[in-house]
Amino acid sequence: MNPLLTVLVVSIVFVGAFLALSFVYWGVQARKEEEARELSRRLGQMSGDPGDSLFRTQVKDELAQALGSTGERMEILLQQAAVNYTVSGLLTRMALFGLLGLVIMFVLLRNAFGVIGIIVAFVPYIVLVSQANARASKISQQLPEALDLMARGLRAGHGLSDAFRMCAEEMPQPISVEFGRVYEEHNLGRDMREALVNLTRRNPANFDMRIFVSSVLLQRDTGGNMIEILQNISKTIRDRFVFQGKVKSMTAEARFSAYILGGLPFVVAGLIMVMRPEYLEPLVDDPIGNGMLIVAACLFSTGVFVMRKVSQVEV
Repeated sequence: MNPLLTVLVVSIVFVGAFLALSFVYWGVQARKEEEARELSRRLGQMSGDPGDSLFRTQVKDELAQALGSTGERMEILLQQAAVNYTVSGLLTRMALFGLLGLVIMFVLLRNAFGVIGIIVAFVPYIVLVSQANARASKISQQLPEALDLMARGLRAGHGLSDAFRMCAEEMPQPISVEFGRVYEEHNLGRDMREALVNLTRRNPANFDMRIFVSSVLLQRDTGGNMIEILQNISKTIRDRFVFQGKVKSMTAEARFSAYILGGLPFVVAGLIMVMRPEYLEPLVDDPIGNGMLIVAACLFSTGVFVMRKVSQVEV
């Protein structure tokens, strides 16, 4: 194998290992800081200055405004993921990753096919979407317990706003942050209907939250037993989680087989690179081999996408 290519591969492996260890270290540190903040909140410091988080989010990113509807969707995605950077920060990260991907692919392929490295620019966006989906899933998991707590508070004679405050103080994050935001907005003079609508706008992908808000708004307009409504919604969400658990258990074998088949090409390629590196040189040095790699990557990605769509069960 080309000595320059060998040095580059070793460098990439070293940098990857260093970044992985760095991510683990900072992940542990971030978890410790989150636990400390959670302890402080449960000791009575729900969110510091009640208006601080509200007014801070009113600062608009000029780049997001210039992008129009695209920038607005990005801002909503950033709110869903609860990250501490703006649309400008996201686009800066994407530009840096795209530049890094271009440099690496041009060095590896040494021809025009190196332009495919620009797809690395979408890595920060994909990570952001993953964080937003994980947070939405966590909110859905915490929502039944939060609704039960609200129902108990209403049964004890508290108002709806106080029930939100109880959830903000007693429930873990991220549901406590979202319900605390509703309480803060209402406490500062915003109408409860508008505060609840803002709750759904911050969590547009969370179907359970929309059901909860719609039910509360409908009850406020037409009347009814709020306690019973909250308990029914909580039971419905729990029943759906039970069904999803059954589906996952029944499809576990098929999903495990898919993971093995999906990872097999990469394992085989890694073994060949260790045992017979010259066997793979045509894929890197020959333009036809580069084209074969691109076609294989496209077919592999298409197969993963199709199989993922087929295996999804609507509940």
